[in-house]
Amino acid sequence: MTYAGVPGRREGHRLNHEERPATALTMNRTGILDMSNSRWYRTLILSCTAALAPLAATAQEAATTDTSILLEEIIVTATKRQQSVRDVSGSVSAVSGKQLEAIGAQSFADYIQRTPGVVFNEFQPGTSHVVIRGVATNSGNVQGQGTTGYYINEVPLTEPGWTIVIPDIDAFDVDRVEVMRGPQGSLFGSASMGGAVNYIANKADASKEDAALETTVSRTRNADIGWTGKAMLNMPLVEDKLAVRAVGTFRRDPGYLDNAGTGEKGSSDIDVGGGRLSVVWTPDDLTELSWLSLYQKTAADDAPYRNPTYGSFGRSSALPETNDTDVEIHSLRLDRDLGFATLTALGAYQKKNQGFVFDFTPYRAAYNADLGLNISNPLYVRSGGDSDGKSGELRLASNGGGAFEWLLGAMYFESDKYLYEQLGANGAAAAFDASPNYGPGKGAIIAPDGSIFNAFYTDLKGEESALFGEASYYLTPEIKFTAGGRLFKTEVTSTSTTIGFSTYPGNPLVERTQTKEDGFSPKLSLTYKPSDTLMVYGLYSEGFRFGTPNGSGLSAFPIPSGSKSDSLKNYEAGLRATLADGQLLLDATAFYVDWTDIQLRLLTPDNFNYAANGAAASIKGLEMSATWQATANLDIQSSVTYMKARLDEDLFILWYGTAPKGSRLAGSSDWSIANTAIYTFDVAYDPTVTVAHRYLSKGISDMNSAVPGIAVNGQGGYNLFDLRVGATFGTTTATVFANNITDKRGVTRTVPEANGLSQGLVRPRTYGVTLHWSM
Repeated sequence: MTYAGVPGRREGHRLNHEERPATALTMNRTGILDMSNSRWYRTLILSCTAALAPLAATAQEAATTDTSILLEEIIVTATKRQQSVRDVSGSVSAVSGKQLEAIGAQSFADYIQRTPGVVFNEFQPGTSHVVIRGVATNSGNVQGQGTTGYYINEVPLTEPGWTIVIPDIDAFDVDRVEVMRGPQGSLFGSASMGGAVNYIANKADASKEDAALETTVSRTRNADIGWTGKAMLNMPLVEDKLAVRAVGTFRRDPGYLDNAGTGEKGSSDIDVGGGRLSVVWTPDDLTELSWLSLYQKTAADDAPYRNPTYGSFGRSSALPETNDTDVEIHSLRLDRDLGFATLTALGAYQKKNQGFVFDFTPYRAAYNADLGLNISNPLYVRSGGDSDGKSGELRLASNGGGAFEWLLGAMYFESDKYLYEQLGANGAAAAFDASPNYGPGKGAIIAPDGSIFNAFYTDLKGEESALFGEASYYLTPEIKFTAGGRLFKTEVTSTSTTIGFSTYPGNPLVERTQTKEDGFSPKLSLTYKPSDTLMVYGLYSEGFRFGTPNGSGLSAFPIPSGSKSDSLKNYEAGLRATLADGQLLLDATAFYVDWTDIQLRLLTPDNFNYAANGAAASIKGLEMSATWQATANLDIQSSVTYMKARLDEDLFILWYGTAPKGSRLAGSSDWSIANTAIYTFDVAYDPTVTVAHRYLSKGISDMNSAVPGIAVNGQGGYNLFDLRVGATFGTTTATVFANNITDKRGVTRTVPEANGLSQGLVRPRTYGVTLHWSM
C-alpha cells in the first residue's frame, strides 16, 4: 500500500464603466451581423426595457455623483492590451482596489465568489481552489494541472502536475483583480480551461509621494483575537522618472476549532505575512521598465477543517496537522511604444514551497497487523514539495486607431518540481527491528532516518512553448470580427522513486515517464456595438492543459502511460447595456461548454493513484449582473448565475462504482447569487453603510459522491450576510464590521480522511474594527 499522489482603443468609442454579455447571433447574405429577425434578442431587449424603465426614471430623477465606487470604470488587460472592462468581447469581471477596500476584503474568500460563475472551495491554505463555470471534477487538487489559471501581473503560476500553492494574495494595495470566465487558452495558455484569475499589484508612481497604513482587530466566535497590520510607502527617487513602492502585510486568523485529539482549544491559527516591492523607471515618454518582487508566507498550526462527529467546532487528530507555504516571485517588464505598435517583454522567476502533515494514526492497527509491527506512536504522512519556475513572454500589439488591430507574441514557461509523500512514525526503525517479519538491523534499511518507513518521491520537469496572436477587423464602425489562437507545445518528464517497506528487500523502484503534446487553441468572436450604451457579442474559444505521465509503481494492475490534455470548447453570447445616463449597467451571458476526454485522477484496486482520460460533460449556464446608482447616495450591485454542469456519459470509478450520466460535476453549484449595497450619508464625516449577501446552492466535493449508494461529500447550500459601517476623519477611515452575521456553518468542501469526514467551513461570525490611513 503506498500513497503516491498525490493600449489602444478605437477612435470614437468612449470607455464605459464595467462589463456586459450575450445573444443569439445571425448573419445576413453579406456576412454582416443581422439581429433584426432574432426573436430571442427582441424579447430580451423589450423585457429588459419594460422592467427597468421605472428604475431608469428613478435614477435620472435622482441627483447623480461621479464618486460611485461600484460604477467605477476599470481598465483591464484581459486581451493583453489596455481596455475598459466593458469593451471586452468576453466574460471578464474586475474588482478594483477601491471596491476591495469598500467590502473589507482581505483574501480570496472575501471577494472571489461575488463574481458571476465562480465557486471558491475553501479548505486548506494553498489548496483552496477557484472553480469557474463548473469546469472541475474535484473541488481540490487533482492528479495533474488544474483547470483555473492563476497569474500575478500576467506572470503564470499554475505549473504542470498538481499545483503547489494556489496564490491568495492579500488584497491590500492591489490595483485590481481580473476574473476571466471561460477558456483563455489563446492568449493565456495552459490551465485556464474554465477561466483565469489575474492579480494586478499597484506599481510605483514617480509623480507623487504616497503612503498608507491599515490595521484590523477582530473577534471570531470560539476564537482568540485576530489582527492585521499593513503598510505601503511610495517614494519618487527621480521626479517623473524613477520610483519605488514597498508594501508589507501581516494577518492572523485565529483558530476557532477545538482538537479533541491534541487537547488544544481554538487550534488552527493561520498567520499570513509578506510584502511586495515595485520599482518603475520611465526614461522617456515612450518607455517603461518595471520590476516586481513578491513574497508571501502562510503558516497554519493545525488543519482548519472540522470533523463533524466532534461537533460544530470539533476535530480530532493524534498530532497537529500543520501546513506551511511560501511563494516568491520576481519579474522584470519592458513596455516600449514603437509608434505603430507597443512592444512588451516580460521575464519572471518564481519559487513555491508547501508542506503538510496528515494524521494517519487510524490506520496504525492495520499496519501493525499486516507488517508484524508494534508501533505505539502516532502515524503520520508528510506531503508537499517545491517548484521553481521561469517564464518569458515577448509580444507586439498594434496601437489604437484604424479598422485593423492585431497582436502577436511568443512565450516559454519552464517548471522544475520536487514532490514527496512520506509515511512514518517516531521509533519506526526499532519497531521493524523487533518485528518477526523483518528482524534486527532491518529497521535501519527500511527507515534509515528512524521514522520514515515508506516514501514516494517525484522529480517533474515541465515545459510549455507557444506562438499566439489575435487580430480584429471592423467590418463596419459598429461590427468587429476577431480571430486568434495559440500554437502550443507541452512536455512533461517525471522521475519517480519508491522506497521503504513496499520495495523491501529489493532496491528502490525508479521510473521515468514522459508525455508530449502539441496543438492549436483557437478563438473567434463577433461584436456588434450600435452605440456607446449597447454591445452584443458571440464568442467561441477553447482551452487546454498539460498532460500527466504515470508510473506503474507497485500496482499489480495495468496503468496507462499517462493522460493527455482534455478537449474543452466554449460557446457564449453576451450583452452589455448602459442605461439611465450611465447610472445602470447590465450584463447577461449565456454559455455552453462541451468538455470531452476529461483528465481524471483514478485509483487502482490496490490503492495507487494514476491519471487517465475518460468521460464527457456539458455545462450550460446563464450569468447576469447589474450595477445601479439608484441615488446620489446609494449604489447597488447584484449578480446571479444559473449553471447546470453534468456528465454526458457514465463515469466508472474503481472501488466506488459508476457515476451515472446526468450526475453533477464536483466543485460546481447550480445557483450562486451575490448582492452588495453601499449607502453614503450627506453629513459630516461621510458615514457609509455597506450590506453584502452571498448565496451558494448545494454541490458535491468529488465525483465519488455521484455514485448511487455512496455517502455524499457535500458542500454549499448556505446564505451569508455581512455589514460594515464606516466614517472618514480627515485622512483616516474607521470601519466597524460584522461578517457572517447569522453565524452559518456553511460547508465549503468535504473530504473523507483517515479520521472521518473533514469539512472546510466559512468563517463563523466575526466582528471587529478597521482603521485605514492614507496620505
